[in-house]
Amino acid sequence: MGLILGGALLIALSLWTIIAPRQQWQLLNAWRYRDPDANEPSDLSYNLGRVAGVITIVIVVVFAVVLIRDENSPERDAAKAREAREQIFGISSARLTTPPPPGTSGTPVAVWRWATPSEKFLTDLGEVPVGTDVLIAVDGAYRADAMTVAETPTEVTVTLRGTCTQAELLCDMEKRTNAVPPIQLIPLDLKDPLGSRPVIDGSTKEEAIGR
Repeated sequence: MGLILGGALLIALSLWTIIAPRQQWQLLNAWRYRDPDANEPSDLSYNLGRVAGVITIVIVVVFAVVLIRDENSPERDAAKAREAREQIFGISSARLTTPPPPGTSGTPVAVWRWATPSEKFLTDLGEVPVGTDVLIAVDGAYRADAMTVAETPTEVTVTLRGTCTQAELLCDMEKRTNAVPPIQLIPLDLKDPLGSRPVIDGSTKEEAIGR
């Protein structure tokens, strides 16, 4: 906002310099002289001021175009998305995956986090399937092979099963506080809107951390 106001003020002053340089000098500078008429700038000075005004306007416009282009660039959007994922999931590296089928095979896999779909953290990850109500985040050390969802009027329980694909040390989540990148975001289409219902991790029977 400050840059916008500053740019607008510069353009306004520059236009004044171009259109009425003598008036500008009389209002802003003549008061400093005992005899203003004897100290008034020459026509050449006024014309140089006009040129400086034109150059100033061009610089301000070019600077504004560059800022707008940078603000709306894909790189900027991706950086904002990574920052949003860092805040929501505790890690910026992520990928969208397809929901695993229902099943009971494999070992329990914990729900790392969950979040409702938002463009602010999905911008650079691709399109989320239509109807997705929740995105279930899974630690990148695990592969989710099966997912069972149980809905009641008061809660939604998500039970994941699969296998650890990393070294044994990374498979023990109690020995680390951060997820292994990239986390997997699994789209979940509920029968009813989530609303205020908590998401329960079926592997721990505890409420999963959501945003």
